Amino acid sequence: MSADWLKSVRRTWLVIALLAASSSPLSLEAVPASKIQLAGTDYWSVGHFAASFGMKTVLENSGRTLTLKSAWTTIVLEADSRECLFNGVRLFLGDAVRIAEGRYYISKLDAEKRLTPLLLPGRGVTVAPQLRTIVLDAGHGGRDPGKENKRLKVNEKEMALDTARRLKRVLELQGYRVILTRDSDQHLGTTQAGDLRRRAAIANEEKADLFISLHYNAVGTRAQKVSGVEVYTLTPQTQFSTADSQQKDQAGASEKLIGNGNDHWNTVIGYQVQRRMIEELKTTDRGLKYARWAVLRFSECPAILIESGFLSNDSEAQKIMQPGYRQKIAEAIGDGVQAYGNIVTGARKRRADP
Repeated sequence: MSADWLKSVRRTWLVIALLAASSSPLSLEAVPASKIQLAGTDYWSVGHFAASFGMKTVLENSGRTLTLKSAWTTIVLEADSRECLFNGVRLFLGDAVRIAEGRYYISKLDAEKRLTPLLLPGRGVTVAPQLRTIVLDAGHGGRDPGKENKRLKVNEKEMALDTARRLKRVLELQGYRVILTRDSDQHLGTTQAGDLRRRAAIANEEKADLFISLHYNAVGTRAQKVSGVEVYTLTPQTQFSTADSQQKDQAGASEKLIGNGNDHWNTVIGYQVQRRMIEELKTTDRGLKYARWAVLRFSECPAILIESGFLSNDSEAQKIMQPGYRQKIAEAIGDGVQAYGNIVTGARKRRADP
């Protein structure tokens, strides 16, 4: 256990304690001027939102960038963009930030489900989760190799399973009960849909407190230019996934899914894992993103899907092929899980205190 990690934990606890002691931060509903509707979506004034958390705002880049700052946090928002930075980590919002009547606005859902969980974990939700049982899902398997780099003769299913086994050992040393959805080269259903449903079902049957699906990525074009790590959480109801910039999935956006009951904590675990992987692997930050992947849709506990690198990028694939690098991936994810565990423990303690 490093001194830097201990300092990080102490800082996390200090921020949580100080924020918890503040008066009700989300008072925007009581301030009519702070709310507006744009294209049928409820938006909140960023200025009011920042002030409710004791943050100052700084307008930059000829008025196109607004930065929110406190002693511990810096959030950078850009007009007409769904992308922002939270303490230097890329986050993708469900709706673009807008300027109306000379003011910056962020959608109500993004304020509640993306930023508030990171500023004050546990605020606005009725249940604080525990963290004892974790289900790890090695993506693909059996007849489904997942992504492949045929030049280097490496595929996703083998790399994901090895990473899952390594992460299992890391998490068990932290004291967690850990279950693998597969511990061999196997497909978990007679169809692809059945296979994906089975993975989430295992987590539900085991009463898991956290579900992590492990994958490696690939792209068909510009393959050697694209690299890095991205973490996915389930897209909140009425919002659109990160890849759906044209908002075509109207049916998906209208459906409330089982996994949406954990939107708040999905953001917390997703951010903690993305942050640790970027810091420890020194790789490209492709961001905390939204998607309606099947394994996330049906999970009854907080869940994330991790793309730990690009097999289509020969340089990154060669690193992934090294056992030592996969161990570093496992340890980085483990550090993110441990940080999340500290946060939920703190949230449960605050609820238990009179």
